[in-house]
Amino acid sequence: MKQSKTLRRCEIVSNLTDSSGKPLWNMDCMKSVLADKAYCIREWAYIIHDQDRYSAQEEARRPDHKAGNLKTPHIHLLLRFASNQPQHISSVAGWFGLSENYIERIKGRWEDALLYLTHNNAPEKHQYNLEEVQANFDIKASFERADQSAYIHTILQRILDGEIREYNKTTEIDNMVLVNHARKINEAFKIRSEYLQATQKERNTEVYYICGPAGCGKTTLAKRLAHERGLAYFISSGSNDIMDGYCQEPCLIIDDARSDSMGLSDFLKLLDNNTASSVKSRYKNKYLNCELVIITSVFRIEDFHGRFINADTEPVRQLKRRCRTYIQMTEQTIRVSRWDEASNDYCKPRIFRNDIIHSYRASPLTEEVVSREISDAFPFLTPFQEDETILVPLTCRVRAKDIIKDSAFKALLPK
Repeated sequence: MKQSKTLRRCEIVSNLTDSSGKPLWNMDCMKSVLADKAYCIREWAYIIHDQDRYSAQEEARRPDHKAGNLKTPHIHLLLRFASNQPQHISSVAGWFGLSENYIERIKGRWEDALLYLTHNNAPEKHQYNLEEVQANFDIKASFERADQSAYIHTILQRILDGEIREYNKTTEIDNMVLVNHARKINEAFKIRSEYLQATQKERNTEVYYICGPAGCGKTTLAKRLAHERGLAYFISSGSNDIMDGYCQEPCLIIDDARSDSMGLSDFLKLLDNNTASSVKSRYKNKYLNCELVIITSVFRIEDFHGRFINADTEPVRQLKRRCRTYIQMTEQTIRVSRWDEASNDYCKPRIFRNDIIHSYRASPLTEEVVSREISDAFPFLTPFQEDETILVPLTCRVRAKDIIKDSAFKALLPK
């Protein structure tokens, strides 16, 4: 004879009466079973659902279940057995005088099953009060833990689904959760990265190369380009580890790029417009599949390529064809060219005024502004008056204006 499966957790759902009003569930019998089986039932909780209504989906399956109509009152009973006392389905069914199809194994989390007793995790359904739940444990404390656990589960799932990324985790996740569950959260980001590397081999990345002298607005323009596309950006210094601190932002700005940050082949791999890849980083390689990469440099693109130690291994065309938009800036103009694959060169640039630098250029400070800012910064100092008497190194008291007139004193004043 085939042995029935054993359970560690289960849910029993049964109508209280049939359509004719005949009782189907005996509350006194249930309470007697819960008392008699206390040696193996570690936790139990139940509630009567008498305000549930049929949904449109349920009506589609059974036309007699009209959407909006009240369902027959029914009980939800949860049982969790002691770890060394798993029970057979047939045995549990026998306790309550039910057929085995009324017994359902809880395959998910116990916490989710608890929350469903009040429909806490089903907001589209009638919300029952926690006081309506009967249990042999502190149900309020369990619900609080279940709420927290459900929140953590939701956060982890959103990370795995790509809804939360490393760069915006502090705005999407409560800070205390980040502290208390750092290991799980970091592991979720790691799994997400591994999943992307295994499934997303292609990418569609646009690369801009911006060059110009210091102070012409290259970085400001790069940030403006990301902002116009609605992309969060990461500004990487041109250090030996370009990806240090990168958290999967959709825009990577390599600011003040230097040819000694990595080898030319690795740099070209990073800029590949079509193939996703991992990029070398100090502690571990990082997966890069962003929408936009912007390089800023004081060197023209040909000069930048020539500064790589192994520049002769890859022609400059390989760099240019990846940097499809080439921007050359001065304090007066911005020249924008696009790569033409047919001619293997950049097309004739369109020229714009450099409004970027002018919009951020500061106006000269007025005497009034200087006086106010200094006074605000040093409120504890007493202003110096020309006609007041001061103590000089010769320990004689003289008027300040007389000292100022003295040529030897004037020589000590800043030019």
